Amino acid sequence: MTTKDFKGIFRLLTIVFLLTSCKSYYNDTIDWMDKIELGTSLEDLKKNQPDFVEIDWNNPDTLNEGLRFRIEKIKGNNDILSMSHYLLFSNNKYIGRQSVK
Repeated sequence: MTTKDFKGIFRLLTIVFLLTSCKSYYNDTIDWMDKIELGTSLEDLKKNQPDFVEIDWNNPDTLNEGLRFRIEKIKGNNDILSMSHYLLFSNNKYIGRQSVK
């Protein structure tokens, strides 16, 4: 192989890396939230949180029926609507999600 061949392969690998590293996990996050079983404990959910989501576990909103935890960051998120997503708990058990504009 010539130097020109190596440069071409390097360019191709660079393009593939850039395209794959720009993945948005927004839909994966929505899918993950929708698949959480109702009644899952707060501690179990913390242990099974995916790497592509950051949740503010230390500063929940207090609601009449329980707690609401904000999803702070979704890896690669480019949501043009700037939606806010929350995990809702009552008696330390998951009761659903909330998404607001």
